[in-house]
Amino acid sequence: METRSDVDLNVMPVLLLAELMGRYGHLVASNAKLGGLLEDLAMSESQYRWCLSAYYFAFFFLNIPVTILFRRWRPSIFLTILIFSWGAVGMVTAACTNFPGFLVCRIFYGTAEAVYSPVQKYYISLWYKRRELAQRVGFTSVVTTVGGATVGLIAYGVSQISKDKLNTWQWMCVIFGSPSILLAIFAFFQIPDKPETAKFLNEKERYIEIERLRIDQGAANDHSWSWDQVRSVLTDWKAYYFAVLYCLTGIAGSGVKLALPSIIDGMGSWEPDVSQALTTPPYIVASFAILLSAYYSDKLFERAYFLLAANVVAVIGFFMVMFIPDQHVWPRYIGVCILVAATRVDSPIRSAWYTSNFSGLTRRAVASGVIYSIHAIGNSVGGQVYFDAPKYLKGHTIALCTVFLQSVMIIVLRIIFKRINAKRDAMTPEEKERELTKFKHPGLIGDRHPDFRYAL
Repeated sequence: METRSDVDLNVMPVLLLAELMGRYGHLVASNAKLGGLLEDLAMSESQYRWCLSAYYFAFFFLNIPVTILFRRWRPSIFLTILIFSWGAVGMVTAACTNFPGFLVCRIFYGTAEAVYSPVQKYYISLWYKRRELAQRVGFTSVVTTVGGATVGLIAYGVSQISKDKLNTWQWMCVIFGSPSILLAIFAFFQIPDKPETAKFLNEKERYIEIERLRIDQGAANDHSWSWDQVRSVLTDWKAYYFAVLYCLTGIAGSGVKLALPSIIDGMGSWEPDVSQALTTPPYIVASFAILLSAYYSDKLFERAYFLLAANVVAVIGFFMVMFIPDQHVWPRYIGVCILVAATRVDSPIRSAWYTSNFSGLTRRAVASGVIYSIHAIGNSVGGQVYFDAPKYLKGHTIALCTVFLQSVMIIVLRIIFKRINAKRDAMTPEEKERELTKFKHPGLIGDRHPDFRYAL
């Protein structure tokens, strides 16, 4: 469809570039460890892990209020401020001289990036149907993965720069942070706010875009705003169920991602700069896996089974890394590639699952804030569990347990949604009418509408 192509060309590029810049800024701390960070700042391993976790502190406190603010503010201004902040804080980090300074910079960087993920997922849902979400979120996940793949290569190149004026980790902060400043200027003029005011669409195209989104949401479609709608999400069990599910995935996913350079470094006798470069292949494998799984998840409009399949593959990856003898370095490295792919592939499908199951723009925005606030706890814990270098058996075991727990939660949630859908299918017109009378006004109904069907 031509209209959808126009949306892709005008909405996604800036989001993808912003995702890449954000990932660079996030991952630079992991690579900076091998670039002399701990020695220059006289940091211990424990202090370094706290710096990794500190990045997520603001996520817990800011996600809900800021996503509510985003619902009421212009995305073009809001996203521009976030992107500019990443670059500014990232470059300032190069001036740190001790642990407290670096810790504060990571907290400020986390504050600047805290709300980007939920805001981004909500913003994408403004432009696409429920069957189109996994692929679009998948594109952002691929870019994140590309960031993970290329950050090691770039870090390897940076390590070859003369250290006369700045050490390697300082050059990383400057080189990875500066592009965000330029992107912020471009984003201000490029990001459209919403389909109703999109200048890249003519009147006919704008009507087609709005109508196809309205038809996709059906009776649950709602663009209104009220504090009652906010409260309706804060008392909705689904928001907290998805949040706990996200928290568990964050422990495994964030833990593996943050510890990846160190995990690979502990597998062989190679130099740190070679370890940096060897972080690239796992992310390349993950990119292809994300694109393939997101495409078929949208095509089949199935979320739970794809998430369970990813967890099965993750278990295989964990077992390979944990139990293949140390002397078999390359089979263990293949296990790392499998593990990274499996813990990355679920992200767009999870995001598409929850955004598809909260209808009404306000309910969806607030749900994003709730889910990512608690998700931040998992990410923060993930930065702490990989503490037993160089084999990280305890870290892998903790992450593996969270994979089993989330698998159980996925199965239970799918059963619940399927039963609710079946119950609504069996409702008579009179029963549907009685169900609707439980709500004060239409804006509070959203996905609770008897004609709404949950994505499985």
